[in-house]
Amino acid sequence: METGEKVIIALVVVVTVGVVVGAVVGVNVIMPKMMEEMHKPAACAENCHEMEPFYISLEESVHEGIDCHECHKPHGPEMFMVMGHALHHVEGMVEGKSFEEMAEEIEEKPPASPKNEYCMECHSEHKRPLKKISDPTISCFKCHPAIDHTAHKVGEYRAYESPDYTGYECAACHNDHDVDVKEETCGICHPPEKHP
Repeated sequence: METGEKVIIALVVVVTVGVVVGAVVGVNVIMPKMMEEMHKPAACAENCHEMEPFYISLEESVHEGIDCHECHKPHGPEMFMVMGHALHHVEGMVEGKSFEEMAEEIEEKPPASPKNEYCMECHSEHKRPLKKISDPTISCFKCHPAIDHTAHKVGEYRAYESPDYTGYECAACHNDHDVDVKEETCGICHPPEKHP
């Protein structure tokens, strides 16, 4: 074997080892740190000015100090989708696009409003309610419509049940960050032009 061939083989081995070590370090060291930073609400506001109003609303609410992803959670492989969209937003900001323009281009969006099961992780008497329920998509309120839920009983608000999904979504009435029911929240499903 000639010297040139030995050098090429050595370079291939060094590059391969470098890529493997880089991937291992990236997955085991950099990714966890990046995920930890991404979950901090302040990071969203600091890195993307479009998120600042949402961050302020969260910090002024009863959910102050809670990680954004506790309610707006991507799981497992979905996290890569979110990271891809984050890169898309950075590219869009460089191009001068608005948040709305960038969001419109994304087909599969993480949920803007939390799902009931995310709310119930903190706001439930049950330790693991879905473990005993055969259909995980069923709403808690289907079986428990008369639960005293602060100022009202959920069963009294059947008009908010949508044909698009079964059960009730907490965020249909309650703002995500400010749990009070506000008139503008009602307007999401009941636009003013349809009501006197």
